[in-house]
Amino acid sequence: MHAYYLDACNCDWGCPCQFNAKPTHNNCEGVGGFHIIDGNYGNIKLDRLNMAWTASFPGPVHEGDGRAAYYIDNSADDIQFDALSEIMTGRAGGGPFAVYANVIEEYEEPRKARITFQAKGTRSHVKVGDNIAEAWLEPIRNPVTGQVHRAIIEIPGGFEASRMDQASMKKLIANDDSKFNFEYKGTYGSFSEARWKGP
Repeated sequence: MHAYYLDACNCDWGCPCQFNAKPTHNNCEGVGGFHIIDGNYGNIKLDRLNMAWTASFPGPVHEGDGRAAYYIDNSADDIQFDALSEIMTGRAGGGPFAVYANVIEEYEEPRKARITFQAKGTRSHVKVGDNIAEAWLEPIRNPVTGQVHRAIIEIPGGFEASRMDQASMKKLIANDDSKFNFEYKGTYGSFSEARWKGP
């Protein structure tokens, strides 16, 4: 899978969770969006489909006890939906999805939703349904001078991506049947281009 990945959470810029440190506010909750540039699951083509999730953790992500809800592009046919369900939940193995499967204790089976994904670097945007979830990146600005900060995290061999362009949140919301209900602005965001494969 060759994909764009938008990551957003309630942590401060840089996100301590990227380094297995404690989250800024002790808990972690956020939204992630994926646009598959090209990819396949066996002989099932997955090109140009979108996926998203909302998730929360009571403490550091690596300590587990997470909850998640998964969403798959409503333009996917039934065969593609089943394939993406296996991938997102980690049952297929490989990529960041297998890692997250080890720390997410409770989740809802994936469901279809209208997902829009605009890939514009640190101005990228993902939206699920009318108001189920949304994450809209904007450049980080120096709080003293107002100038744009250009920041990148590089983690060779990182399980999500080896390079992540750092951003701030113009808007981060989740409103999914009371299971996930939060809203943030000015917190952590990142955009990356990655390649993942199964075991």
